[in-house]
Amino acid sequence: MKKILLTLASAAMLLTSCDDKLDIKPYGSSTLSTVDELETLLNGLPYLWSGNDYFDLDVICNNTYRPWNGVADYIGNDNSLRYAYFTYDESIDRADLTDDDYRYNNLYQKINYMNTVISKVPGADGGTAQKKDQIVAEARVRRAWYHFLLVGMYARQYDEAEADKLGGIPYVDNTNSAEEKTKLSLKKTYERILEDCADNVLEKLVPTGVDNVCRCGLDFGYGVRARVLFQMKRYDEALRYADLALKINGRLENRSAVKTTGDWILDYDCPSNYYLIYSDNSNLGDLYGYVISPEVAACIDPDDYVFKYYVAEPYMDPAWGTPYPTVPEGCLQSNIGDARCNVWGLRSESMYYIKAECLIRSGQISEGLAQIDKVRASRIEDPEIYADKTGLTEAEAMKLLQDSKRFEFIKTFENFFDRKRWNSEEAYKATIVRDLTSLGLGTYSLSPDSPIWVFPFPMNAVKHNKSLTQNY
Repeated sequence: MKKILLTLASAAMLLTSCDDKLDIKPYGSSTLSTVDELETLLNGLPYLWSGNDYFDLDVICNNTYRPWNGVADYIGNDNSLRYAYFTYDESIDRADLTDDDYRYNNLYQKINYMNTVISKVPGADGGTAQKKDQIVAEARVRRAWYHFLLVGMYARQYDEAEADKLGGIPYVDNTNSAEEKTKLSLKKTYERILEDCADNVLEKLVPTGVDNVCRCGLDFGYGVRARVLFQMKRYDEALRYADLALKINGRLENRSAVKTTGDWILDYDCPSNYYLIYSDNSNLGDLYGYVISPEVAACIDPDDYVFKYYVAEPYMDPAWGTPYPTVPEGCLQSNIGDARCNVWGLRSESMYYIKAECLIRSGQISEGLAQIDKVRASRIEDPEIYADKTGLTEAEAMKLLQDSKRFEFIKTFENFFDRKRWNSEEAYKATIVRDLTSLGLGTYSLSPDSPIWVFPFPMNAVKHNKSLTQNY
């Protein structure tokens, strides 16, 4: 079923109306009283305000550079977060430089909206019992997803052997603003996330996809559980739920039309999106001006439809051109203006790659590579068939997956979360090297266990919550 995108203007008005109605009283109570009114809290504009004019997750992964002023913009102030992330300088007190964090605040605001829905819908006027159950289930799954994004950024990678000893995040499940939200262990945080996307919750979701990009159905529900289990390295279970998600919505965004149109238009209502959360920096999440590193540029197949056939009017620029000479040699800059990235949400392509990696790890290498082939077939003209390769080791198959996935999920949370997970495994950990020798600036390296892989809690939150000790 094709999703229908609300216009940005109408969605913004809807979000504003939700904010106006969400009159949070001292103890978190709300003036919303009917099921229809409470449901509006699920219809807000699906973006995540980051407060950054650069995507720090990709900067850390050495995937991207700032387009206009390039390296000078990163290293001009050696006492800044931008400098710390670009040079991998662990000596900088990142917590002291993080007075506020729009991303952290915005995710917990979204969680507060979900908690209002969860707490009030069961006793609200109007609506059938089934409708109430669906709304509450959707709010719980979205609450799980928002916490998953938070724990993936502000805590260390999950490892079963030590998760109960590591710090997680506060798992907020109520609207009592007077209550201190205690930070849980990493293990307990993930347990709470899994509770909110458990089978008894998922069975109450709309059993398909949905028509509104602001909302989600069972494809997203299964996808959330698959992605969470995948990050926990519970690969057998993740495979099961990825399969279930793909059975509901396995549609892929097909880019072959670029060959004839010369244009790549990726709308917010792309049918492969399970749930959309775009980033509102860089013109509402598009790719224009985005500069990728030489390492990412090397992952582009020469026969990629967009790379090969896209032409940006009016100057007839290619999709990926030569950037200003302020970044290292080999970087490419995007001239693509109509591709809207699902930066923080989920899409079917993620499920194909989860399925691929889980199969490869289980020794089913050809079967796993076949999942990557399905995605690549909609991206690349006459692609090499990975599944036909014989005698590949697990490590060789994983290298094919990693390179393909790195470009597929550029400018999303996926690359950061993946690299953090791989860094916890001896077979796949890697030191990242940022080579600036072409600019006469040497090299910088990031170790797999660097504290930079964990973002600091903002000081305005730490100041009011003594449990928020930093997780690195």
